Amino acid sequence: MSAGHERRWRRAQALTLGLLVVWLLTTIVVVVFARPLSTVSVWGWPLHYYFASQGATLVYLAIVGIYAWVMQRLEASDHQPSEHER
Repeated sequence: MSAGHERRWRRAQALTLGLLVVWLLTTIVVVVFARPLSTVSVWGWPLHYYFASQGATLVYLAIVGIYAWVMQRLEASDHQPSEHER
């Protein structure tokens, strides 16, 4: 495995780990703060409902979008010839 390929593999692993941490924290925060936020209501619905149904879902979609965008850039840089190959 070349040094460039190894570097990109490490970056992909770091990205995956970072996004998994964001996913885990999002899931935990919604559950932990559900009870205190249940006293606040927006248009008749408790605030924790909006965080769980809308906010967390948007974060999950952002995680998927960020992963796809960054991995596409990493793969594109993998297919470009390096300065040594030119």
